[in-house]
Amino acid sequence: MSDPADARPPARTTVEFPARDGYRGVASLVLGGVAARFELPVDRVDDLLLGVDSLLMQGVVEDVARVEATASETELTVRVGVFRRGQLDDAAVRRVVARLVDTVREVPVDGGGGAWIELGMSVARRDGAGS
Repeated sequence: MSDPADARPPARTTVEFPARDGYRGVASLVLGGVAARFELPVDRVDDLLLGVDSLLMQGVVEDVARVEATASETELTVRVGVFRRGQLDDAAVRRVVARLVDTVREVPVDGGGGAWIELGMSVARRDGAGS
């Protein structure tokens, strides 16, 4: 039986970069490294990176884009933002991103009209392969 004191908190990586087209690759580079340590299959990593890139193409509301990845034993969660609230109300954005990751939701930013968009990718493959 494991000792709860030995439990590690989820690993977290945060990156900020200018919110301009030429810098979106920074998010892919950092998330690719995080996902590799998390041992996600390559096709799942590609889906996650495409989802993040699709969101960043929509444009954040600040001069700086932020990407925060948190890895637990069962899931990789990526927050991207900050966007205007209601960004996921756009059916085209939601349809594209929701097909690439396991979960997608909007998380309001305290004290403002902005929101993070949170993407979740579980360790288990959606199609059940590998089990």
